[in-house]
Amino acid sequence: MTDGSSYGMRLVAAAGCLALLFFVQTLWGQQTTEKVTVDDVDRNFIVRLPKGYDAQQHYPVVIVLHGMRQDAEDMQRLTRFDELADKDGIITVYPSTLHGRWNVGVQPQERRPAAMGPGRRRRYGNPGGGYPGGGYPGGGGQQDPNRQPNQDRRPAPTDDIGFFNQMLDELGTKFSVDASRIYTAGLSDGGFMSLRLGCALSDRIAAVAAVGAAMPKTMICLPSRPVPLAMINGSSDPVVPYGGGTEHNRDLATISVEDSAKAWAKIDRCAEKPEKSKLPARAKGGMETKIDTYNGCQQNAEVVLYSVKGAGNTWPGGEQYEAEKTIGKTSQDLNANEVIWSFFVTRKLPGQGGEQQKEQK
Repeated sequence: MTDGSSYGMRLVAAAGCLALLFFVQTLWGQQTTEKVTVDDVDRNFIVRLPKGYDAQQHYPVVIVLHGMRQDAEDMQRLTRFDELADKDGIITVYPSTLHGRWNVGVQPQERRPAAMGPGRRRRYGNPGGGYPGGGYPGGGGQQDPNRQPNQDRRPAPTDDIGFFNQMLDELGTKFSVDASRIYTAGLSDGGFMSLRLGCALSDRIAAVAAVGAAMPKTMICLPSRPVPLAMINGSSDPVVPYGGGTEHNRDLATISVEDSAKAWAKIDRCAEKPEKSKLPARAKGGMETKIDTYNGCQQNAEVVLYSVKGAGNTWPGGEQYEAEKTIGKTSQDLNANEVIWSFFVTRKLPGQGGEQQKEQK
């Protein structure tokens, strides 16, 4: 074999490898880790482009928020949202917190003595195990419940709203984003943060979803427009009590899940009473889901609550990421990804006329 033939074969092989790499990227999507700098601190987020991504098109974005003591990769794994994103052509973003928890700007109650409980286990433990609170307007600065009085050296307040604003700016610059179709969804601690984003960034977020979260009693929500909300909650959540009371990890006072949906419906000026329906369990021993839908809202907004009988602080259809005694059961009768995306898919930011836009994908 001549040197020329050998060189030619190597070129063909190299071209084949590149073609295979392109095929794999197209088939499975493309993922990068991006960062922005907020208050001189680098903040990271994973961006996953769907298979077949074409920069000439504009894609909806779903920001998926992890729970306490988790990170972006944990949330990506336990929700399995990438599978739906590839099928429906969604850019998925998985941000990471500082200090293991989101700043939601709400002060927790008086601390109880530290004790073991949901969320005080390994890092990939209960995500929502706790709604940290922050107590600083626009900042986080949470107190570690295990810290002694003479160790009051908490981290500097984290500007998570500033982080999300910069992250959205970066996404719009580097990727082919439909700015009218940006959504957030989160689990427990991430669910609380999703609610806050709906209140604080209603000019940029088209709709929000909260899984395993409820509204804090002291939460102030003044969105600039009616924001569509989907809630998914387990009736046997050991972390965020379905009937309201004290969130069991960070001692945050919350109203009941049903009152949370009602309160958000009032913000959106929806009908006072919800329409009620049910999804039966798929098999014997499964979990029934009760649905409360608030219609008649301003600008065609909507508030929908999915109450999963017997489920815990979990992502229906996702991983049972911690023991049942810690976080409760994960329903496989409901698929949170499909429920959330079916709620988001027609929602758009208002247009020039001020009405909430809807489109069929």
